[in-house]
Amino acid sequence: MTDELDDDFQHNKKKVKKEKPPKEISPALIRQQALRYLDRFAATTMKLRRHLMNKSSKAIEFYQTDPEAVLEIIDAEISKLVDAGILNDTEYAASKARSMGRQGKSSLQISVKLQSLGFEDNEADRALDQLREEEGYTERKAAAKYIKKRRFGPYKLDGVTKERLQKELQTLVRNGFDYSLSKSLLMMERCEEIEDIIFASE
Repeated sequence: MTDELDDDFQHNKKKVKKEKPPKEISPALIRQQALRYLDRFAATTMKLRRHLMNKSSKAIEFYQTDPEAVLEIIDAEISKLVDAGILNDTEYAASKARSMGRQGKSSLQISVKLQSLGFEDNEADRALDQLREEEGYTERKAAAKYIKKRRFGPYKLDGVTKERLQKELQTLVRNGFDYSLSKSLLMMERCEEIEDIIFASE
């Protein structure tokens, strides 16, 4: 019995590794962490700042470092990335808007998403304006794409019942589309009419 306890103790002892102290915060370390993160993910300056502060939390506690001083280092490194063109909030917002527009998202959904990522109203509006100019985005096209994706309206082979129409209409409105626009599209009789809207050059 004693031998078994000794074996268990030795086994558990091997399992417990002494935790290494975190690396001390420096501009070089912050830059390395930022580039590693950007190599894996697209990010806004706000998202990167938050990530770097989270990464620094253990070192801040361990070395009793002033968080404001760490934030100054982070902001300085972020500014360098922006100046080098590696980090570009304007392009990130435009890219996110393009992606959502192609998925059939409403302008309201796009705007709310951009704001949740830390963009101001004017930045979200600029991204939407660019989407309209470069991609020919309209609310009508987006709603048509959404209807096709969900197989709503004329895509139902057995026709649209009053109950189903109401349900689909509520779904479209919840996703930020205008009630009248949604109803007019759902009432179309042929899928080709929806397709014409999606592929029309407006």
